[in-house]
Amino acid sequence: MREKLRIAIDGRPALWPRTGIGTIVSNVLDRISNFDSTNQYFAYFNSDPAISSRSWDQFEKRSGGPRQKLLWANTWLPGQLKQDDIDVFITFLDKEIPLVPTRSQIVCMVHDLIPLKFPETVFRNLAHQLYYSALIRAAIRRADIILTNSDYSKREILSALGARESKIRKITLGVDPATFYDRASTDKVLKRNGLRAPFVLALGSTEPRKNNVRVLEAVRRLRTDYPDLSLAIAGNNWRGKVFDSRLLNHSVRLLGHVSDEDLPVLMQSAEMLVFPSLHEGFGLPVIEAMALGVPVVTSNAAALPEVAEDAALLVNPRDVDQISLAMRRILEDHNLADDLRRRGRARASTFRWETTCKELVSLCEGLTYGYAPRTEPVTP
Repeated sequence: MREKLRIAIDGRPALWPRTGIGTIVSNVLDRISNFDSTNQYFAYFNSDPAISSRSWDQFEKRSGGPRQKLLWANTWLPGQLKQDDIDVFITFLDKEIPLVPTRSQIVCMVHDLIPLKFPETVFRNLAHQLYYSALIRAAIRRADIILTNSDYSKREILSALGARESKIRKITLGVDPATFYDRASTDKVLKRNGLRAPFVLALGSTEPRKNNVRVLEAVRRLRTDYPDLSLAIAGNNWRGKVFDSRLLNHSVRLLGHVSDEDLPVLMQSAEMLVFPSLHEGFGLPVIEAMALGVPVVTSNAAALPEVAEDAALLVNPRDVDQISLAMRRILEDHNLADDLRRRGRARASTFRWETTCKELVSLCEGLTYGYAPRTEPVTP
C-alpha cells in the first residue's frame, strides 16, 4: 500500500470564462494541496494556451491533447493517467471521462440534470439531446464515484439515471470570503454599469430557466409605491433572445456580461438579490449574496430551499404575486431585511472551500484503500 496517493485533477474549467464549474475547480486547485501535504497532486489541462497565465506551482502540471472535450478524455487522458501512475482522477465535469479501462479510479461530478429537465434550453436538436443522454448514462456507469452538491441533485440522479446510491457522494461547496468595498470603489463600479441606488439585482438575463420575465413583472407591480427603484439584470442575452419591450422602461438596466470584479460590488450595493430560478442543482449566487450580507428572494423549488434554509424568503417561482410581495416585505420591513442579512452571513459561513477539499481528500483515500479498480470498459 502506498504511503501517498497520486491524485490528478481536471483543471480545464479553471481556464474557461468563469462559471460555477470554473469557480469550483479554481478554488480546489488553489487550496487542496495546501490543505493536504501527504498526497501528491497533478493538474491536467489540454493544449489551452491560457495555462501559462496561471501558476498552481504546488501541482505537477500536465497539458496536451485535443481541445475537443470528449476526444481529450479518451485519447490523451488515459495515456497520461498511466504514465503518471495516477490512483484517482477527479473531474468536475459530468461526461468527459475515459470510457476505456484505467488503473486509476475515476471520480466525476454531476451538478444537476438541467439538460434532461429543460432540454430546450440546452440542446440544438434531438440528435444533440440523445447524444448527451447516452454520454451521461455511460459516465454514470463508468465512474467509480459520482459527486454532486445537494441532496436534491442526488435524488434526481438516483431516479432519472438509475445510479447506485453507494456510488454517489454529496460534497460541500464553498464561497469565497466576502470582500467589502468602500464608497469610492462602489460608486465607480455603479457608474460604469449605469446604476444608482436603490436597485434590485437579478442574474441570468433572458435564459428561460432563470425566470427573469417574472422578476420584471414583479418589479413593475412595485413601481407606483417605489418609483425610484431600479431593476438591474446581469448576463448576456441567452441565444439572442430579448425581453419583450413592453416589460422594459427607464428603470430597467440590462447590464449584459458583468466582470468577476464588478459582480460582488453590485451585489453588495443592491437592496436584495432576486433569484427565482425554476431549477438549480445548487444555486451558488444565493450563497455569494448571503456572504455579502445581501437579503435574498429565491425559489422554493429544486435545491434552492436546501441551500438557503431559513436565511432567505422562499417563493413559488411561477407566482409573480409571491415574488413581488417578498420584495415588498424586504423594502418595507427594515427589521426583516436586517434579520435576513444576519441569517444569510451565518448560513454562508457554513460553505467553505476548505471543507470541499477535506471531503475530496477523504473520498480519494477511502476509494483507493477500500475498493477494487474497475476492469471492464463502458460504452455509450
